[in-house]
Amino acid sequence: MAPMTDGQEQITASRPAIQEYRKCLVVPRTYVKRIKTKLEKYSQLDKSVKIVQEPDPLHEEDGYQRNERQLRMVIPTTVKFTQFKGDDDAIFQAFMAQDNRLGNVIQELELEGLIKSGDISIIDKPLSEGNAPEQRTPLLKALEESLGELPQELFVSLGLTIETLVDAFPSTYSVYRPMLLLPAHAFDNPSWQKLLLSNSPESPQLQGIWKRLAEATKTTHVAINAGIPLNNTPSQPTSQDSPEENILRSPMNLTPLYGDFGPSPTPQLLSNPTEEDFNKAFWVSCTQNGIHQTWAPRFSMFSRGNIKEKTRLLTLPSVKETVEEGCTALDLYAGIGYFAFSYKRAGASKVLCWELNPWSIEGLRRGANMNHWTSQIFQAEAYMADGWIEQVKDVDFLIFQESNEAALCPIFCLVWKAPKNAVPPIRHVNCGFLPSSKQSWQTAVRSLDTRLGGWIHAHENVGVNDIDKRKEEVVNELQYKVDYWEAERGCCGSYRRRVRCEHVERVKTYAPGVIHVVFDMKVDGQVDAEDLLA
Repeated sequence: MAPMTDGQEQITASRPAIQEYRKCLVVPRTYVKRIKTKLEKYSQLDKSVKIVQEPDPLHEEDGYQRNERQLRMVIPTTVKFTQFKGDDDAIFQAFMAQDNRLGNVIQELELEGLIKSGDISIIDKPLSEGNAPEQRTPLLKALEESLGELPQELFVSLGLTIETLVDAFPSTYSVYRPMLLLPAHAFDNPSWQKLLLSNSPESPQLQGIWKRLAEATKTTHVAINAGIPLNNTPSQPTSQDSPEENILRSPMNLTPLYGDFGPSPTPQLLSNPTEEDFNKAFWVSCTQNGIHQTWAPRFSMFSRGNIKEKTRLLTLPSVKETVEEGCTALDLYAGIGYFAFSYKRAGASKVLCWELNPWSIEGLRRGANMNHWTSQIFQAEAYMADGWIEQVKDVDFLIFQESNEAALCPIFCLVWKAPKNAVPPIRHVNCGFLPSSKQSWQTAVRSLDTRLGGWIHAHENVGVNDIDKRKEEVVNELQYKVDYWEAERGCCGSYRRRVRCEHVERVKTYAPGVIHVVFDMKVDGQVDAEDLLA
């Protein structure tokens, strides 16, 4: 090629830069088949580019793992456009004239609401990225190497290849030291199912694979993740069945693959563990926002997807305002300290916790100790004994092992009988139960300091198109409970403590079209009560 002249260089430099892109739909796994079929109908599916999993925004070593329902796939389309950079008005008009031909697909599948909620998004990817080879993560590299050490006859007999097994294996995972946790769909692919049918996960061949995966992630244990079912019965109940509700929120299907996970769960271990049982169990931990948390994965659940809400509480204006005055926070579904620890780190003087699962309570106690906080555990009705209130003055976490339905008795004892300033006013109540925390709202209303008022943080699963409607319902329900409580207390009817929703926080997608939200509900105190006669 002849060298460019100075004139040619000048002409080239004056031209606007051009970059070609393709439109891609990023959708939950459950929507892939429907959207793929519809794109094919309009000849808008780019079959030359592989459908891949959405890149994880955080490094796997940080322990981040999307909720299984949140896992999304990137579907390439044939809808392309050119991005121009320059001042030429004609080029600008051409750029603006480029249409987005995905409208038919979006309209026919009624995806507008899901796009609005963020469940589905439309992104632009350079055409040059289309067939770029994927970079192997340390996990996938270790998997490929360990599979290569197995007898090749095994793959031939099953009609499998190392490449198909590696390609079918998820690239995302969680690390909760010292455990590597694989997502629930890790072995859903037919290739892996075929391999596991011929070789159990406990077989020497596969144990070698799990060991290599652990080494690659600097862990000592490997397990597969599973969801937390609402009921303790693994299958759908029949009309004769009466399944016991999983009120302890215990993990039901965590599957250990490698390492000693301690004793297997039994009804006795789940409900009445001893100190020796706690010590024999396998415990894991993670650190979020500088806050340490620990739990026994066979006996307690953990949801990393709640990190957004945990982080928000640390800087929430209403929390900052009340901690400066001195306040107590109340967590009616404390677990291992998911949100309770955030209130304490934000500056709450004390946190009162209610939890039924003894394993979660032990995790809460251990986690508090890891963060250099003090705690005191009270068994059901232990607060009826003389002198128990004297124990709480210098304690950060008061942990009650009982249903929050009984919470008002110890709360009123603390409010009325505790030494002055031993328990500051309760200004925040966290109701973090899904799919709805409604059953705890009456307790929440009656727990708040009546003079100063406070905030109820109500967690709910809500349809993406029903959030405004549900917000109004929550306001009305809480207002009714406040009015009823005021009437019971014999308060003057000329003043009314108002309830209003200050903010609706969308925490995460729970299922397609369903959002986990938190309603920040402000309940006025007597000092701010509305004069109805004015």
